[in-house]
Amino acid sequence: MFKRTVLSAFVVAAGVGAGLLLKVLQDKKAEEEKEYDDDEEIHFIRINDDDEDTPEPAVTVKEPAAEEPEVSPEVKEICGLYPYLKPAFVSDLLSRNSELNQAYPEDTLITLTHDSVFEDAKAAADFAEIMETAGYQCRTENEKEVFAAKKLFTEDGAIISDILNVANQAAALKGCYRHHTIQ
Repeated sequence: MFKRTVLSAFVVAAGVGAGLLLKVLQDKKAEEEKEYDDDEEIHFIRINDDDEDTPEPAVTVKEPAAEEPEVSPEVKEICGLYPYLKPAFVSDLLSRNSELNQAYPEDTLITLTHDSVFEDAKAAADFAEIMETAGYQCRTENEKEVFAAKKLFTEDGAIISDILNVANQAAALKGCYRHHTIQ
């Protein structure tokens, strides 16, 4: 009887040990897949004035980034929110925030126009549709270049935020954000 109890205890202990080992291996595999998926994850980008997280049908796979120079934690955080933008672009834009805030004081009505160019006409049309849904007025030239304009009242960081949103959406559709103008 004692041998049976000890044998049962060993079987239970082996089962628990195997279960724990299986759990640890599954967690490790899930973590490795998550690290892999972070570089290859599909991101849905939707630009809305009210920042809703609604998936958009325009999808691309994020390319693994080449080694970038060391960037500030603020730039890293923003790049986490806008995964298709390069840290150098974000850093340059952030450095201009105080300049833009001085040039366009709070509650100034401006028209911000963005110029983006795309590899193909379909991507440009998708971009224009997304931007129009988000309240922008769009004009397409040469079937691959889109100008998206929106009137807005300025506040601290509003111009930078709008540029980041539009540039990220253009990059998500394999486009190139060229520049912006403010009137």
